[in-house]
Amino acid sequence: MLLQTLILWMHALAGAAWVAACLCFVIAGLALASGSDEQRNFALRAAPKIVGFNLMAAILLLLSGGLNLVLAGIARNFNFSGDFTRILVVKIALFVAMFLALLYTARSSRALPDDSRPDAPFDALDDRVAVMVRMHAAIALMGAIALLLGLWLMGT
Repeated sequence: MLLQTLILWMHALAGAAWVAACLCFVIAGLALASGSDEQRNFALRAAPKIVGFNLMAAILLLLSGGLNLVLAGIARNFNFSGDFTRILVVKIALFVAMFLALLYTARSSRALPDDSRPDAPFDALDDRVAVMVRMHAAIALMGAIALLLGLWLMGT
């Protein structure tokens, strides 16, 4: 029981940390003026670290979610209610969409140094950061929905 509770908390905290980091990225990305030195520094220094943190949180979320499902299945003889199964399917679909968006931001973060070079198109860095902000906003929204669905699952 203690192990199951610990894994459940790890799962919830990994999800919350991922959503919080995405929100921080969005706030910073929106607060920085386009073309400013601050935006350039954010893009080159902070953005890749936030994306890396999010990748670690996503992996922990996946592993702890799988383990939670196995433990819940053992406790219920793998006899899940229809509501539980439907909510779980939605949560899995949200995770897949979030992870794909995260992979896109990871690919984008690797291109940031090229976008900031003097010979790069004028607004390449601005455009890339703007897309990354939108992706992080989408991840945060989907993650918030998944967290709420997780609370609902706890009651089933």
